[in-house]
Amino acid sequence: MVLGVKLRNLKPEIYRERVIVEGFYSLSSLDEGWVDRFLRGLSKEMGMKIIAGPIIFSPDKFSDLHHGVGGFVAWVASGVSFYSWGVHRFFTLDVYSCRPLSVERLLSYVRGMMLSDEIVWCRVGYDF
Repeated sequence: MVLGVKLRNLKPEIYRERVIVEGFYSLSSLDEGWVDRFLRGLSKEMGMKIIAGPIIFSPDKFSDLHHGVGGFVAWVASGVSFYSWGVHRFFTLDVYSCRPLSVERLLSYVRGMMLSDEIVWCRVGYDF
């Protein structure tokens, strides 16, 4: 594990955890339907109840700079955002939870679904 950032804990009585995962994917196709299935599957894998979404979006029609597909799911215990860059075959996943996360389970799911051998990640830490 790499501790990416350590913040002063402004509200220690509220448990929260953030994990950021980035990497390259080997999928033959990453489209809006795939992102929807990925986020629903991740929610199930992590034992999170979906209260909104998945909301799937693509900046392709609006941006000359960013091309890919993204998505967001709101969970009872917070949420997750996903972003991809098709030309680079690169993705970022931001997970926020108000309950403890199994990072090993998260990474295993992401590696398997993304067909990725190259992933980096970090957990945001707090001074307690």
